Amino acid sequence: MATPQEYEQVKAFARIDGALVALMWSGSFACFVGNFYNPMFGKLFFIIGALSLVFAALRLKRFRDQVLDGIISFRRAFTYSLLTYLYASLLFAMVQYIYFQFLDHGSLMTQYMSVATSKEFTDMMKVYGMNPEDVKLAMDNIASLRPIEIALQFFSTDIMMGFFISLPVAAIMTRKRIRKRV
Repeated sequence: MATPQEYEQVKAFARIDGALVALMWSGSFACFVGNFYNPMFGKLFFIIGALSLVFAALRLKRFRDQVLDGIISFRRAFTYSLLTYLYASLLFAMVQYIYFQFLDHGSLMTQYMSVATSKEFTDMMKVYGMNPEDVKLAMDNIASLRPIEIALQFFSTDIMMGFFISLPVAAIMTRKRIRKRV
């Protein structure tokens, strides 16, 4: 990106797309929580999460084709994609903080603990050579995290995921010249 105006343009469009991706992630997270009450939500959790990645790539393509007349460098595509995931991660971390601080009250961890202490789960852990006491200790450690720590943990994971997804997406979306239609 050669000029500050071009960078501002990329940031502005990435902010909008980041908000849309964060909205999809929030819906996916709601389905994840709902999965403990109705298994159908587990499928929706996965589908919405996967579709959010496709959606972000399609938004980059739309930006390339409609705003930049079909031409985008790898650097600009990578910056756009990375900023989209940065903004989405920031908003999603806020959603998760609000959920864990004000809505959850330990119910998600209670659901995890009930699964981890079930006979089927402990038998499976023994098959894999894991001690059920170690699993319980790990669960206790997770349960001791404050809502802000949980949100920051997800935030850092989302940023890393966004970086690694942005590389191939930018490579695929890079276009040096407009393709002629036959």
